[in-house]
Amino acid sequence: MFIRIALIISVLLQVSAAVIAISLIKRTKYNISWILISSGFLLMAIRRYFELSEIFAVSHFSPRVRWDNWIAFVISILMLVGVIFIKRIFNFQKQLDDLRKHNESKVLSAIIKTEENERQKFAKELHDGMGPLLSSIKMAISALSRSKTAENERKIVENTAMLIDESLVSLKEISNKLSPHILNNFGLLKAIKSFISKFSTDESPHIILNSNIENKRYDYNVEVVLYRVVCELVTNTIKHAEASNISIDIFEENTHLNLVYFDNGIGFDDKTIDNLSKGMGYSNIKSRVKSLDGKIEIESEPDSGLCVTISLKVN
Repeated sequence: MFIRIALIISVLLQVSAAVIAISLIKRTKYNISWILISSGFLLMAIRRYFELSEIFAVSHFSPRVRWDNWIAFVISILMLVGVIFIKRIFNFQKQLDDLRKHNESKVLSAIIKTEENERQKFAKELHDGMGPLLSSIKMAISALSRSKTAENERKIVENTAMLIDESLVSLKEISNKLSPHILNNFGLLKAIKSFISKFSTDESPHIILNSNIENKRYDYNVEVVLYRVVCELVTNTIKHAEASNISIDIFEENTHLNLVYFDNGIGFDDKTIDNLSKGMGYSNIKSRVKSLDGKIEIESEPDSGLCVTISLKVN
């Protein structure tokens, strides 16, 4: 009687071990070794079940059969305990991977935040330092142009004043690229609209922007990352893709803010993206998204354009 109960428990233990082993296949990323081990556990459980049905048909057991069945019972316990400990190892490894990813994200986020702070400082120094100096020079030149001077000297003064005007415009553009005041004051969508409005010439691609976020504001890091990513992608398309159309979709869904970027340019082999020129900036884009624990997919084929999908969790 006891041996039959032990055998029933043995079958249950082996089935449990097989179930746990099979549940870990996905965690091993479908490693062939673990698939074979799981298959072995399952076949052993099936074999033990058939042995159990045969034993119930026998009324008397020889000493050897008794010992074989008790050994099988112990093996079943050891198998289950072993698989449980393996699962604990996988859980511990996952915790370590999650901790590593979290720490990497914190480091990347700190780097990006420091970079943006330095951009703001430099932009402020340019705007507040060089701006007034150039304005003062322009006032002096304007005063000089009103004085009685020869015609050739007047032209020199006028050309100098024009160059100063161009320098002021360039200074504002550089300052705005370093730290866009529209992003800080009015949010992500208006900053992107302001950026793409500069590419409204006949030679530039036709850019379509769709969004459902309107004037909604997000965490500063989220807005900065998505703004920089869009700027990088648009710049890449204009420089390298020979595209005629660009589509940018920014939409909030549940607790995620999603960006879908598409162009109909010449594309590239997305399997070799890590080997592309550093000037393309895709490693920089990935780092920025990774700093916010976001997900990014870059899909492209030669002559099939580019599609970039980014998803960031937001409050």
